[in-house]
Amino acid sequence: MIVTAIFKAKPGKESELHAELHAGATASWKENGVRGYFVHELIDQPGTFMNIEVYKDAAAFASHLETSHVKSFLGKLEDLLSEPLTVYQGSALFGGESSKAAL
Repeated sequence: MIVTAIFKAKPGKESELHAELHAGATASWKENGVRGYFVHELIDQPGTFMNIEVYKDAAAFASHLETSHVKSFLGKLEDLLSEPLTVYQGSALFGGESSKAAL
């Protein structure tokens, strides 16, 4: 299961959001069901961050949402974001067998 999340920081909150995303990624990497967890800042939109998260399955994502670090992070978003969090959920359709297909 692939999850993409978009976070747009309020003006002046970019560094704080960046730090929270880093802390969340560090904690998430330790979860058994997490296969990959990547945080990006959009080149053409400074202060806008995109997570690409790869989970073993939907149950692993559901378990992720119940962790204390995710619940704590979600509780801070109203103060950090200029607009609501956008989340997309999908499943990988193709990518090939080469290492270039892996995130």
